[in-house]
Amino acid sequence: MATNDISQKEIIAHHEDTSLKDTAGASHRLAGDALLVTAQGEICRLPVPSNDPNDPLNFTRWEKAAIIVACCWFSIMSLSLSGGLGAILSTFFQLYLPQGHATEEVVRLLTFPALFIGVGNYIILPMSLAFGRRPVFILSVVILLAATIGSAVQTSYKAHLATRIIQGLATGATESLLPLMLTDITFLHERSMIFGFYWATQNIFSSCLNIASSYETSINWRLYYWVYVAAIGLGLLLVIFGAFETRFARPVSSLSGQVVYTDDYGVTRILSDDEAQGHLPELPAITTYSAAPPKKTYSQMLRPWSGTATRPGRLIIMSWIHMAESFTSPGILYAVLLSSITLGCTVGVSLTYNTVLENNYGWPAKNVGLINIGGIIGGIVGMLYGGWPADKLVIYLAKRNHGIHKPEHRLIMLVLPGFLGVGSLLLYGFTASGGSTWWGPYIGWTLFQVVFVTVLIVSTTFAAEAWPKTLGQQSSWLWAARTSSLLALHME
Repeated sequence: MATNDISQKEIIAHHEDTSLKDTAGASHRLAGDALLVTAQGEICRLPVPSNDPNDPLNFTRWEKAAIIVACCWFSIMSLSLSGGLGAILSTFFQLYLPQGHATEEVVRLLTFPALFIGVGNYIILPMSLAFGRRPVFILSVVILLAATIGSAVQTSYKAHLATRIIQGLATGATESLLPLMLTDITFLHERSMIFGFYWATQNIFSSCLNIASSYETSINWRLYYWVYVAAIGLGLLLVIFGAFETRFARPVSSLSGQVVYTDDYGVTRILSDDEAQGHLPELPAITTYSAAPPKKTYSQMLRPWSGTATRPGRLIIMSWIHMAESFTSPGILYAVLLSSITLGCTVGVSLTYNTVLENNYGWPAKNVGLINIGGIIGGIVGMLYGGWPADKLVIYLAKRNHGIHKPEHRLIMLVLPGFLGVGSLLLYGFTASGGSTWWGPYIGWTLFQVVFVTVLIVSTTFAAEAWPKTLGQQSSWLWAARTSSLLALHME
């Protein structure tokens, strides 16, 4: 039987019916829009899964859960390690300033890893396209583990900075490869919830680790790194035994003169022959199966290597070209600017709250990490606001739009965080100089963490749908370009 199933036929029928009834609307849909709800009010499963049991969309619940847990664990450990020095930065001032290093050099231990996360995106994403998600993921964890051991045993500032930069490069997987893997295993109407869980758990648990780190350093600052060595080692086991390969060449199918195509990033499009030739000139051949392939055994899924793509070198080069091309999209520009500004504000506050609380409000150094309780609250509230409710809003708006989902529907969720973000920064700024209550900067940071998590969720899901031709490579632009804000902060 062909890969075409009943859900595909319903989608095609509704697409044709909508085009006839609404020539001013559906027939002029912009590329990037997707049919999400049928005329009967049923939610379409997009991307359309094949009949192959090895299709990541057809993975069992425990297989998907294992991938999500492995991705979340790595994101928690890597991002909190790369950006979590704010609470203990005073320790490194005391260590390196007497050695003749300037204040801005010490701050590089915090800003450079975050900057090199963006550089890592440009390397890791193309490698995962060419050689598979799983081997690149495992390699990233191994490199992060080695770099963290290096940070724990180093005896000089230069060695410390070098290992921190390598940590940033390996952490690039968190903001390029891992969102891609989550996209591989989820349907369009599930993504806000999944990405909400992904970013919220990272924010919540990294905040908990940062709170603990401020007390660890009162005993031995190297313990900070050894705790992460143990946690990343556990993460390596989770990745080896649970992060299965999600790269899958989903076949192109043809129904009623229409082409149903799902690209490498899980975006399904329904195109006429002319549209397919004009917008997707390199579509693979239409494929049918006489029978579904057998399901891989668990031991087969544990293989670290699943082969390379055809002409991997060309694929890597073309992915870089597509990244640059996607940056011409107004939607991607908006997502990049939004996430860059939000991250820049977050890093700016994290670089100052140590001084604000210690010098202006008399907090002991070991208690400064308690401000990260705001990150826990922000993660929970951001997930509750930007996750499941956003998916419900997308479905509601699609029903009102003849079943058609537009990427811009997701941006409505940013209205309230926009006002909240401005207000929280003003609160922090006016109370940071002292003379007020420490609740001012504390609440300002907490409220902005709600904004930060919400923006991560919305910008990730929006960017995954906004670019109509080579959907997905834009995610690397989104996360890499935002690090330019960190460079600007460092230059200041």
